[in-house]
Amino acid sequence: MPSPTLERVLKERVAGLIGAELELVEAEIGLELDSSVGLIREMGGYIAGAGGKRLRPILLLLAARLAGYHGPRSVRLGCVVELLHTATLIHDDVVDQAPLRRGRASANAQWGDDASVLVGDHLYSKSFAMLVRDNDRAVMETLARSTVSMTEAEVFQLELKRSGITTEADYVRIITQKTASFMSACCRIGALLGGLPAAQIDALTRYGLDIGVAFQISDDSLDFVADQDRLGKAIGADLREGKRTLPLIAMLERATPTEAARVKSLLKRPALDAEEVEEIRRYVVDHEGVEYALARAHEYARAAKADLEAFAPSEERETLALVADFVVDRDR
Repeated sequence: MPSPTLERVLKERVAGLIGAELELVEAEIGLELDSSVGLIREMGGYIAGAGGKRLRPILLLLAARLAGYHGPRSVRLGCVVELLHTATLIHDDVVDQAPLRRGRASANAQWGDDASVLVGDHLYSKSFAMLVRDNDRAVMETLARSTVSMTEAEVFQLELKRSGITTEADYVRIITQKTASFMSACCRIGALLGGLPAAQIDALTRYGLDIGVAFQISDDSLDFVADQDRLGKAIGADLREGKRTLPLIAMLERATPTEAARVKSLLKRPALDAEEVEEIRRYVVDHEGVEYALARAHEYARAAKADLEAFAPSEERETLALVADFVVDRDR
């Protein structure tokens, strides 16, 4: 469980450094979700109202400030990355048939798969239209590479789900391409806005990648141990969706042959009931799969903080280091 002091200090630092820009990002999101089509307005308002950590715009804005940028483009691009992120969440929930998102009914549960896919496509389109208006080739190439990487990882994950076999190396590849590449793109865009030297652009790009891997490992660990009301989704949701995450992979390496065979037989079933999910969760807890995964997350968080040593000490650098601590110690 994270230190309340760490969470409070981070919120205060973020508010002090980029609070005004974050408010402008929220306003921009509201404008971009407006539409003459009623269903887009309705779903857009519902999705925006769900809130969220806004971690990706925060990373972009903090990276831009670290790079010395203070202009309006960081707000516009902060909106772009949040719209893209929201589109991926909507599509993910359709693929996973997830009933909850951030503690509320998911868009697909509320409006159906067809509407969710189409509105997700609309958000993708809106974000890329904003990119065209921004008209920076380096920024467009950064996001294009990231979205290609993300979609490839989604298909690779589906391929592994069907095969029933996922190694730790496979898992790290998926989360690096899927979650971390996008966070890395956010940090790189901030660096590009400031016109940093190539070495410092690369350092912020690596920071985003390391943060992203740490974040996703931590997120996947919460699926086994978090409080469902605080997490905002059903505990064991990844298991029900057939995802093989690091705590589960680690448990299978540590379990007895009999236990491993039992878990693998359960995982082959088309659907798991609540008791079966709880049985697997107990194996993961008993064999310290979560502890192993979180230790790996902390390694990536330490690497992220080391990446920041390419910059002189500053409040922005210190805040980005606090982000690294927070993503591995949060409880939701």
